[in-house]
Amino acid sequence: MDLATFGLILAVGLPSAFLFAKALKLHPQKISVTNKIKEALLSIIVFFAVFGGAFGIYAFYDRIWIRATLTADPLYVLRGAIAATVILLPMIVALKYSRLNHRNIGMTKLNLKKSLIFSLAISLVLILVIGGFSPFLGGRFIGFSSSMGYLLLSYIIAGFSEEIIFRGCIQTRLTARIGSVVGIFVSALLYAAYNFPLGFFCFSGNIQLAAVYAALRFSPGVIYGYVFEKTQNVVSSSIVHTLLIWGGLLFGLYL
Repeated sequence: MDLATFGLILAVGLPSAFLFAKALKLHPQKISVTNKIKEALLSIIVFFAVFGGAFGIYAFYDRIWIRATLTADPLYVLRGAIAATVILLPMIVALKYSRLNHRNIGMTKLNLKKSLIFSLAISLVLILVIGGFSPFLGGRFIGFSSSMGYLLLSYIIAGFSEEIIFRGCIQTRLTARIGSVVGIFVSALLYAAYNFPLGFFCFSGNIQLAAVYAALRFSPGVIYGYVFEKTQNVVSSSIVHTLLIWGGLLFGLYL
């Protein structure tokens, strides 16, 4: 069922993004990367630092700051904000080292209106398709609640922080060095690998289940990467990232 769900996301997400990009005539200028080899290597270093940071923070939550249940509440949001801060630190250090700023990672007002329309349209299509197929994928409509509100806030924090890192920082450097298609796929692979620590602790240290959990995140990673490529604005991929995961939960599917 999980494989079918993520296959469906890929099958619907890419064509939708392609068609909406055509309709909106998205042709943004690519983010400039001067020293391509150096920045590409630095982006890989950032990934390993982020991966290690993720392992550390999830281990801390699992062994020290233990919660009997992961109830969505203010504390749940706070834990997410702390995790986001930890994983953002390596990227911030890398930007300082390279003397770059927020515009070099796609945090810009350029193409903002079209980026918002683009990302919201894709998100709506994906949520509607997931909702329509949810009975066949082991899900059902959960409904809105205060818990869903806290989850949305938590995923906004996680979605934006992860997209700033994996698309704004890593993908821009890799696509500049090895081309758009390969760069998007490698970034998606790194994003999938980044999910391994969470899977590792969710499944009580089972490496095989953690690897499957991580691998399934490759297809949404490709969608996020393609969305970012079409706008060069991290806001667009962050919105799709946030709404896809939250929309999945609305129908009892953990994406």
